[in-house]
This record gives sequence, C-alpha cells and structure tokens, in this order.
Amino acid sequence: MQVLAKVLPSAKTEVSRDGNSVVVHRFDVNDEGQPLWGMEDFCALLGLRPVQKYETTWERIARAVRDHVPGNRQRETFQQMAAILLLTYALRNADCHAKNIALLYTSRADVHLSPAYDFLTTSVYAGYQHNPPGISFGGKKTWMAGKNLSKFIAATFGIPLREQSEMVERISDSVADVVSLVRGKTIEIPEFRGTGKGMLLAWQEGVNGLRDPRVNSVVDWPVGNVFEDISDPPRLESSRSVVGRSPLLGGRPRVRPKKP
Repeated sequence: MQVLAKVLPSAKTEVSRDGNSVVVHRFDVNDEGQPLWGMEDFCALLGLRPVQKYETTWERIARAVRDHVPGNRQRETFQQMAAILLLTYALRNADCHAKNIALLYTSRADVHLSPAYDFLTTSVYAGYQHNPPGISFGGKKTWMAGKNLSKFIAATFGIPLREQSEMVERISDSVADVVSLVRGKTIEIPEFRGTGKGMLLAWQEGVNGLRDPRVNSVVDWPVGNVFEDISDPPRLESSRSVVGRSPLLGGRPRVRPKKP
C-alpha cells in the first residue's frame, strides 16, 4: 500500500506495532460516519456473487466502466486501472479481484474509481505462492504475460505504450523508495524477516518483468541495485491435497495372504 500511495489515489493505511495487522481507513464516510459516496465494487456491478469475485475478466470490467462512468471521467478511470494492473504484476498481487476494485458516486453524472484499498504481495504466504493473477485478460491468468500485457492495456484501456512506459518508471521508483522501509521492518520485527525478504524478491522479479526491454521501452533503472544483498527467505511449504479423497474414508483394507 505504501508503493501504491506514491502512484495513484489510495486509502490511508497503518500497520500495528507488532506488524500483525493493517488498519485501512474508510474513505467513503466522514469523521462522523456519515456517507460521502455511494460505493459499488465490480462484483455488484457485474451481477456476480461475492464467491465469484475471481470469475471475471479485465475485458468485462472495462465494459462496465464504459457503462457506468461518464465519458469525461473514463480516460482518468482507465489510467488508474492501467496503473492497478501494472502494480498487480509489479507487486505479485494475486488477490486483485472484482471485490477489490470499486466505483464511488453521488449520482450517475458523478462516478469515478475509488482509491485503491486492498493490495498485498500474495506470493510470500504459504499456500498462495503459486497463485496466478486473480483476474484474467486475453483468456489467460499468467505472470509471464510479456508484451501481451502492454498490448492489452493499449487496446482495451486506450493507454498508449509511451504512457505505459512512464507508468512503469513511476512504479519502479515507488518500489525503490519503499524497499528501505521493508528492509528496516525485517530488522525491527524478527518475525517479519522471512516475509519481508520474500516481498522484496517478489518485487524485484515483478519490476524487472515490467522493465524487460522486450516488453516496455524504458531506460536503464539507476536504482535497480536497491535489491542487492537480499538473502533467500525461508522456503514456503506447499499444502498437499489429493483430489477426490474424502477425509471420512478409512484407510485401505489390508489384504491377508492366502493360506497354501
């Protein structure tokens, strides 16, 4: 969330002293709890039940923007959505789903994208380290999107490649600014050390993927060395489950050998 706040409108957040909780401040009500805006996430806008929050596409979300956001606010909305999608890849956030993106409104003539309010690096948590992106585009969910990502943003959101490259530069610099904060927390909170290292290595991989010259036309990143000297984090365990195996079933029956 610290990275996001440097790139696009984001909810104010605070981390508890022990590092175990994050507080997200409400942006849709005032200090007295009175509503400032109506708010609809894209599950509601697309007629999906909450459990279906991963069952949509960026194409459908783009169509919903055109249906609900006034024409004079659409370009701004698509610019912010492009930044959200690029940040999803930079920070390896597999939990960007239809309930974590929303529109705010006071009337049909006043609709815009809400501040970002729920972003994390999912790949550092056991059981989630292999999860693909939460929302597909082009019929796929993959971290190895290559040029397809920039082509999709240009064709669907109307953001040209030059402007995307500028976004990648801002995201890269924002990540670099926050690296020292994460490094400090790994020292301050020993329990966070493994998670923090995993976050930094995930960010390095994500940013380098966006900065690949085969994907975006960006110049050399002068602060790319901020990731130096990061040791490997503890290995995350993968839960093993057997598809179709009920825990209510007993073990295999023992076969007694036949008597001669």
